[in-house]
Amino acid sequence: MTDIIVATHGGLAEGMIDALELMIGKQENIWFLGLRHEDSIDTFIKRVDSFAADTDHDILFMTDLLGASPYNAAAQAIHHNRDKHVICVSGINLSMLVEAALKRNDMKLDDLADYLVETGKQGIAKLSLNMERGGTL
Repeated sequence: MTDIIVATHGGLAEGMIDALELMIGKQENIWFLGLRHEDSIDTFIKRVDSFAADTDHDILFMTDLLGASPYNAAAQAIHHNRDKHVICVSGINLSMLVEAALKRNDMKLDDLADYLVETGKQGIAKLSLNMERGGTL
C-alpha cells in the first residue's frame, strides 16, 4: 500500500483532495498539508516529517513547486525516514492526483512516480480559438 501526502502552499492541497474525492469518492490514506501564512518553515517541516513517521506504508509526497518549501520539507522527510520507501513528485496537477489515487495499490512506488511525471506532462495542453486568423476548434 502507498500513502499519499499532498503538500503545497496555502489551501491548494486541501482543494485538490476535495476535487479528487468529488470525482472518485472518499479516499483513505491520502492527506493534505498546506503551508499557511502563520506557519514557520520549521513548523511545517516538522508536520510533514511527523506524517511520514506515522505510517508503515510506502509514501508518495506530491508537492506543488520543485525546490519550494513544501518540496524541501518532503526532501527532509525522505532523509529522516530512510528505513521506508518514500518518493516525492513535484508539479502536482489534478490529473496526477487522480491517477495516483487510482493506481497506488497496483504499481510499485518507483513505477508509479515515473508514471505520474508523464501523466502530469500529458495533462497539460493549449486550446486556442483565434477568429481573426481563421482559427478552428
